[in-house]
Amino acid sequence: MFAIEPLGAGERVLQYKGEITSWRNAVRRHQREGVEGHTFLFGLSDGCVIDGSRSGNSACWLNRACAPNCETVEDRGR
Repeated sequence: MFAIEPLGAGERVLQYKGEITSWRNAVRRHQREGVEGHTFLFGLSDGCVIDGSRSGNSACWLNRACAPNCETVEDRGR
């Protein structure tokens, strides 16, 4: 994924969406159903995870580089 226009520092890009579940369930599901080489699991500060492979959006493709150039912010439970 790439931007077609410059992004300003601190500008919101996308909200990461998907099913909120436990790490245990997400890892188990990925082992059964996941595509090799692709994981769409986003850890939250409360110990849960957003599984972007379930009802996720295009945000699951962001920050997949060895040198990521975005950071995450949890905002009011999102």
